[in-house]
Amino acid sequence: MIHLAGITAGHAAPLHTEEAAAIQAEAVFDALEPRIAEQGGKLTDLCKITMQITDRAYRQAVYSVMGRRLMGVRPVSTGLIIKTLEDPAALFQLDAFAVPGGPHRRIRPYRSTSMPYGLEKQAFEAEFCMAVVAGRRVFLRGQTGLTLTGGFSTLGDAGGQARIAIANVEALLADAGATLADAVHATIYVTDRAHITPVMAALMPRLSAHPIPHSLFVVKGLAAPEILMEIDLHAVLRDAG
Repeated sequence: MIHLAGITAGHAAPLHTEEAAAIQAEAVFDALEPRIAEQGGKLTDLCKITMQITDRAYRQAVYSVMGRRLMGVRPVSTGLIIKTLEDPAALFQLDAFAVPGGPHRRIRPYRSTSMPYGLEKQAFEAEFCMAVVAGRRVFLRGQTGLTLTGGFSTLGDAGGQARIAIANVEALLADAGATLADAVHATIYVTDRAHITPVMAALMPRLSAHPIPHSLFVVKGLAAPEILMEIDLHAVLRDAG
């Protein structure tokens, strides 16, 4: 597996504008394919991306570039709004996982324009999927309080969003031929420290049956302001025998 962490534009001009964010995004995606190739993979082996943006105002610009540069690849994704990056001039950072040897199985493909993120649909055009099975590895799209068909009925209820998110996780794992017993790590994001208790109260009864390492982060924001939590989960399928 190839893990590329913290890809930024590098030596970016200290401009905090949407145009600068788009320019930085172009530089990041210019770097992505050759860095995957250096480790024996191809862009079409890309499985999971995590987008880290320092202001929601730049999200449209960054995702529009990403959608164009990754059209046809259909990775799973997680989108974070964070306070800052190591380089104070960086507006956007990308983490990516790729597994050489595709094509991989991409489950529940969708277009950004047909799937709401919270209460609104996205204006940018991009192609994603809900889960990728690459060999024995299973990557899931970050799951929130949106149902797998885009329903959202838990406005202001972090615990309710977490209950929907973990139900989504179990459904997607089933699609991939896995269960929570196959999970190896979870990353949980909340947008306020006050959400930690209700979110973990909703998640832990399901996760504790098969305990796995997990990380918890408080972030500035997620895909939409009304989304209060998100869970990323990685699984590895057991040997058939």
